[in-house]
This record gives sequence, structure tokens and C-alpha cells, in this order.
Amino acid sequence: MREIKAFIIVAWRLLRYFVYRLGIGKCPELLDVYPELVVVFDRVMGWRRNLRVAGVEHCPKNGPAVFSGNHYAKEDPFAGYRAIHRICDGAYPVRYMMRDDFFAAGASIFKSRLLDVDELVRLLGALQISRDRVQLTQLKPFIALLREQAAFIMYPGRSRSRTGMFVEYRDGIDEPGGVTFLVAQAQRNRPEVNVAIVPFARTSNMATKSSVVVFGPPVYLPHDADRTVQRDLDFRLIELMGDLVEVNITQIAAGILYLHCLHQRGESIAIDALDSAVSDALSLLKRQIDPAAVGDRRPQLEATLDYFAKAHLILRRSDSITLLREKVLASPPPDTTYRSANPIKYAINQVLHLPDVIDAVEAAALTLAERHLQ
Repeated sequence: MREIKAFIIVAWRLLRYFVYRLGIGKCPELLDVYPELVVVFDRVMGWRRNLRVAGVEHCPKNGPAVFSGNHYAKEDPFAGYRAIHRICDGAYPVRYMMRDDFFAAGASIFKSRLLDVDELVRLLGALQISRDRVQLTQLKPFIALLREQAAFIMYPGRSRSRTGMFVEYRDGIDEPGGVTFLVAQAQRNRPEVNVAIVPFARTSNMATKSSVVVFGPPVYLPHDADRTVQRDLDFRLIELMGDLVEVNITQIAAGILYLHCLHQRGESIAIDALDSAVSDALSLLKRQIDPAAVGDRRPQLEATLDYFAKAHLILRRSDSITLLREKVLASPPPDTTYRSANPIKYAINQVLHLPDVIDAVEAAALTLAERHLQ
């Protein structure tokens, strides 16, 4: 009953929005029905089933905070918001930073008489900035939020990752956005304002269509921090975020299969042997691992192999796979087609910045190759 009521409320607001776009009436508010919006997003996106939250103890439930995360999908702001909402049971609404030309490229879809998606996301809590020419007037709302003991989400990597890399700088950008600049401005001459900077990371398992948001311990900027200290913390924040990536079966299996192809080992691999290699790699890790990778490994591996087979990177049989080496090793253009063109490389790129994970994958691949020769 609660869900039906939420859908009715949201549908009525959207109808009023479309009528407003036709020039009739005022633009409706949406943030005042955000609990109902969360219910609708949960159902539409399947987040009750496919979105987990970890590091709950690190997520503040009140006070000023900047939630700083990685960016790999368009719905990241909503997923991050949902994770925080779940922890705080709706008591701590947050806003989020988004560039003001995000939907400009798809004008025919996202810009019409009935719909302006940039306008719609502002109604849903976005505070927009111009990525290449940020104006002070665009930054003042974020500073004001922190001084009012509120919070927002931002992505210091600036751009969405298209290849799976944790941070992917493009278009002349070569350093993280200034989380600490906003914090320093909010804290200036206000000793009572202590802003929590909360690193978090969203990791996807493409094969199971699930994802997890992991929060890390908050860090704080000293009130007397100069520009050098601020930038040092900005870069350290990226490292803290990167270490929160959760390792899953798809990433480990992808790494092993890729190395098997790279070193020109046999094209056919028994699934039991691959399963053992994945288990070997996971046993070497002392970090955040997908619980399903430990408690339900074989079904996860089967889903992964099915996913790679659908991408035409491997051929599946009942008890073995055949690697299509040239396709596995191919490098797609680093654009929005990368993930679908070579999900094996995309999955590896998600953990490429973690030396211990790569070491574990290399050790497991070597063991698999030695077993293959026996």
C-alpha cells in the first residue's frame, strides 16, 4: 500500500511538471516528496535487491558533510543518495553536484517541450556547475549547505569512467576536483563548523547486475590548512576512495582469463580449474570482498562466464570454456561502448589500481597455467 501511494504521489507531481512545461501552471517541487521518490526509484532501479551498502558505521547521520565518491554510471548520484538515505532512514537528505551540460549531448531525447532533464535533476536535488568555467555563484550554494549543517555528494574525479578505471581524467583535466576548497570556505572564520569528508566507492558486478556502495572513515581538513595541505588531502582522498572498491568474482575471473590469453596458454579451460584459480586469488586478499564471492562462489562464476559468453569473448560448454583470444585482448575505443565491447577488460580495470589484487590474480593465473600443463 505504501508503494502504491508513493507511485501515485510521484506520478501526480510528474504530471504537473509536464503541464508546467506546456506553459500551464507553476513548476512543482519534488524534494518535498523525496521519501516517496526513494520508494519509486527503489522499484524502478531494483535497488532493494541489487544495491548493498557497507561501511555503515562510517556514514554520518547529521552535521555538515561532503560525500566524495567515484563516478562510473549516470545514476551514481541517485545510488549514493539512496545508500545514505537507507543508513539514515530518510532523516538526512543530501544534495549532489552535477555539471550543467550533462544532458546537452542528447538534446533530442533530454531536451524537448515536455522535458528538460537538466531542469528535472535540479528539482531532484542537483546543484549544477560549469565544469570548465566554474563561477563563484555556482559554488556558494555548496558552502552555504555546509554552514547550515547539511551535506552534498560530489565526484572529484570530475568525469564518468568509461573504461572501468577508478578515476579517468579526460578533456584536459588531470587532477581531482577541489573538495577541500569548498570545505575550507565553509570553515573559514567558523571554528564551530567541522565538515566531515566521507570517502565512498560504488563497485558494480556486471555479471550479476548488482552493486555496492562502501563508505570509509571520514577525514577532516584542519581549519588553518593552507593551499598545499588542501591539495594534498584532495589527492589522498582519491586514494582513500580507491581502496574502498569491493572485489568480486567477475573482476578476479576476468583478470585470470585475460592473463591466460596474454601469455598464450591453452585456449580451453576446465571450469573446475578456473573455479579453483579464483578461490586461490580470493584467499590471498585481506580487503573488502563481495560476500557472495565467499559464500556462493560457483553460481557467481557461472553468471560471470555466461556474461562473457554473451559478449562473444568465450565459448561455453558444460564443463569448460574456450577463450577467443583476439577478442579478449582487443582494445576498444575508450568511449561509452567500451564496457559492452570488452567487459573482461572493463572488469579488470575496476581493480587495476589495487596492487594486492593484481598480485593475487597473477599468482592464480600462474598456478592455473602450471596445472594446465600437467
